[in-house]
Amino acid sequence: MGLGDAKLMVGIGLLLGWQSIPIILFLASILGLIFVIPSLIKKTKKLTTQIPFGPFIISGSILFYYFFNKNLYFII
Repeated sequence: MGLGDAKLMVGIGLLLGWQSIPIILFLASILGLIFVIPSLIKKTKKLTTQIPFGPFIISGSILFYYFFNKNLYFII
């Protein structure tokens, strides 16, 4: 994660609450893996290739907002 990703997470944490940050990072990591693993298998990308993480953070926050936001208060 770069500094821009950290700033993006601060903004999302302000909008959705600090409790959402671990769940969003987990969802973003899973989405990133789903996106990158086929490229690694086809050998179009290497393990050292950098990919932007911001779109996955945004996608994870959208998934969190629609599916997990209402149930968050029961988890905590």
